[in-house]
Parts: sequence; C-alpha cells; structure tokens
Amino acid sequence: MITKEITDLESKSGDNSIEKQAIDVTVESLGNEVEDDAEIHDKAFSILKGHIEEAVTEEENKRVRRKIDLRILPLITLVYGMNYVDKAALSWAVMFNLKKDIHIDGNQYSWISAIFYFGYLGAEYPANYIIHKFSVSKIICIVCLVWGVLLFGHVGVKNYGGMLVIRFLLGVSEAPISAACINYVGEWYTKSEQPFRFLCFASGQGGLYIIFSLVAYGLGHTDAELKPWTYIYLTLACLSIILGTYMWFFLPTLPNEAYFLNDREKIIASKRVANNMTGIKDLKWRNYQIWDAIKDPKTYFLVLYMFFSMIPNGGLTNFNTLVLSSFNFDKYTTILVNLPWSFFSAGQMWIWAVFGIYFKNLRILGLTIPMIIAVIGLSIVYATEDGGASKWGRVFAYWMINSCSAAFPYAMNLTGQLVSGHTKQSFTNSAVLIAFAVGNLVGSFCFNASDAPRYTHALATIMGCFAACIVIGAGLGIYIFYENRRRDKLYGNPDEDETLRLEGIIDGLKDKTDSENKNFRFVY
Repeated sequence: MITKEITDLESKSGDNSIEKQAIDVTVESLGNEVEDDAEIHDKAFSILKGHIEEAVTEEENKRVRRKIDLRILPLITLVYGMNYVDKAALSWAVMFNLKKDIHIDGNQYSWISAIFYFGYLGAEYPANYIIHKFSVSKIICIVCLVWGVLLFGHVGVKNYGGMLVIRFLLGVSEAPISAACINYVGEWYTKSEQPFRFLCFASGQGGLYIIFSLVAYGLGHTDAELKPWTYIYLTLACLSIILGTYMWFFLPTLPNEAYFLNDREKIIASKRVANNMTGIKDLKWRNYQIWDAIKDPKTYFLVLYMFFSMIPNGGLTNFNTLVLSSFNFDKYTTILVNLPWSFFSAGQMWIWAVFGIYFKNLRILGLTIPMIIAVIGLSIVYATEDGGASKWGRVFAYWMINSCSAAFPYAMNLTGQLVSGHTKQSFTNSAVLIAFAVGNLVGSFCFNASDAPRYTHALATIMGCFAACIVIGAGLGIYIFYENRRRDKLYGNPDEDETLRLEGIIDGLKDKTDSENKNFRFVY
C-alpha cells in the first residue's frame, strides 16, 4: 500500500522525466558503441548488452519500481532502524542501573560510549573495500547477524572491561552498514528516486527508537532474575538474528539477478539505474580514483559536514536521557518524555520526503534547514538554564534539537550522488564515515561528569557545530551550482542534448569518475 502511494505521488508530480529519458534509450549509435566495448566491466552490462535500444513504457517503469519498493524498502528500513537502536540501548540501560550493576562512574561511561566509535573508525576503510568487492546485500545480512550475537554478549557483561570489549566489537560490526546502504540504494534507484528512499529508511531509526523506548519502559518494570537492562539487550539480539536470517534469503542482490523480476523486468531495472552515469556494480579496484577523490573539493565539504554534524550525535545518542533527567523527571517518565525526540527526526524526514516528490533540488536545503531548527531549540534550552521558564516549554525546545537528525539522510545520499567511479565512491564513503566516527568520538567526550547534570559546556559546543554545518552545507550548494554551470558552458548540457546524455551513460558503465565524465552533473 505504501509503495503504491509512493508511485502514484511520483507519477502525479511529473517527476519522472529523468527516468523516462533513461528507459527510452532508442539511439542506435549507443548500442553499437557499447556492444563490444572491452572497457566495460559493470556486472549489469551482460543484461543490458543487446537491449540498449529497446524502448520501455512508463507503465513498465512504474510496475518495476513498485516491485523493487515492496522487496527492498521494508527490509532496509528495519535493518537501518536496528542499526540505531542497538547503539541507543545503552541510554536505556543506564536508566535501569547499568552503571551500578557493572560498577562504573560517569567518566567510564563516557569511555564506554566512545569505544564503539574506535571500533567503527578502525574497521571503516576495510569495510568499504569489502563492500566494493562483494555482494552488498549479503554483507548487510551478515552484519545484522553479528549484531545479534554481540547484543547477546552484553547480557553477560559484569564489569567495565567487559563492556569496553563488547562495545568495541559492536562498533567494528556496524562499520559497513551505512556505506552498504548507500551502495545498495544506488544499485536499485535513479538519482531522483534516491532521496525519497533514503529518507524513508532513515526514518526507521526514529520509528524503531520510539517503539523500543516503549519496550524498554515495559521491560524496566520486570521483576525477574536478570537485571531489567539485560532484557532490553536480549530482545534486540533476538530480533537482529531473526531479521538477518530472513534477509539472507529474501533481500535481493542486483537488478539483473533479482528473483522477483522476470527477464524483461530485469532489463528495465538495470536500464533505469544506468542513467545515473555511475554504473551499477564494478568489482575492479582503480587506485588512480583515490587521488581523484583527494583532489576533489566535494570530498572536503562532505567530510567536514559529517564531522561537525556527528559531534552532537555522539553526545546526545548516549546522554540524551541523562540530560532529560536533569529536568527532574524520574527514570520511567524520562523514557516516555523522550519519545517526541524521535518524532521530531522521523516526522521531519517524512515531511522532507513528501516535499521531495513535488519539488526538485531540496538536498542542500535538507542539509541546512534542520540545523537551523535545532539551533533555535538549543538556544532556548541554553538560555533558560537558570530557571524561570516553563519546564514543558524547555522540554519542547529540547525535542527540537533532534531536528538535526533529519539532515543525516541527505548527507549520506549526497555522498553517493555527487561522486562517480566505484573506487572513488568507496574511498569517499570511507573518508566521510571516518569523519562520522571521529565526530561521534568527540561528542562522547563533550559530556563530562563534572558538567552534570545540565552539561552546559556540551550544549554550547553542540551549538557551534550546528552553526558550522549550516555554513558548510550552504558552501557545498554554491560550489556544485557553479560547477554545473561551468560544465554546461564548456561541454554542453546533457539534459538538452541526447547524444551527450548517452555518452555520459556509457562513461558511467566504464566506471569513469565524475571528473572524467564531462557529462556528469551534480544534484543539489
């Protein structure tokens, strides 16, 4: 039902021009050029070869897209949500005497929060290489199963050292997931379709956080042999293993190998994505593309944005319940009062998703506007610390801070859409996600025990990070806008010249970088 509404909305909006151009490839010269081209190593080329010139109707395109949505969106939404709540479980556990049970103090808790990102940081580059070389869908399944095993491991932790080890390994196991999702969505959807899908599955983080906050609330009242917080980890562990097992059998690999598509539909699915000019799946590692990424200004915009946006995330993910408890709520009320925190992120993602159907070029706005809302909320909280303001007014302002989470899907999506060349994209993903880990590490140490319970200095640091994100996001938008104009002036506009557009598709299948492919244009 949801995917049918998505398709209907997209059709009504008229935002299918790109897809229609992609699938109406009727120029015979393109077919002749790629028929025996030894430069093309893309895994989908075998099914595209000999069918480039075949036209596809709009009804066929809609039918294939709906089938893809039905098989992919629910599973990726669930796995991305689990990816978030297995980290957030620590903030629930600490409300139910985790510190007392494993004998740790406030500073040790900061290290337990941070050690996750040390594991993530160390594993990120190898993880991206593995994603480049192997099936992305199977990697997603395996890491989900590993999460389940490690979440079970939390139950047996008795001391500080044990928790450090298990959290470090959890960080290692989560390193592949964001890059894998970027690649996976890029293998199935056109550029114009991707933001909506990214926002849909990223909203799963807020959605599952709400659900498991209620679960944690209920489990916190258990009076059984095990500690209440251990039941939270047991529940998440079981669900992770069930989800990973299910996906192993039912999460599809590539469009040309999809079990739920017939031969004709596999061709259509592959042709849709070929128009992105980024190829679909090329296993060859090209070292020169790493240097291309290092020279590219977009890499630094993306890395800096991710770093500054993750400093708030690193602190608030594990300390948000502690900050709220400083508003004089008990531990159970704190969990319930924190529910709208996720509504502010997940709800905004859906609002942006719907806007994205009707309006183009919202990506840069999606990087900046949520940060502006977060600044307003944080300013109110910070300015009313000394009392005199309504407690619930301050709580509402605190909820507003999590608007910043709505920018994350756009940041990840742009990493996949602004870069062409599989090796270059893998390297850029690595750099951005290393910044993700470092930012979260810094954020974990912004909340010092000496600053509790109000954490004034941490909130001031977060304010500065939000402001930096607004500036960097705007700078990226200005850069790619003028870069597109420069390319149009020098090489012509591929949106207006069919020959140029088809040349760009060929270069994408040849795994050319966005610097080499002069017909590549940047979305914003």
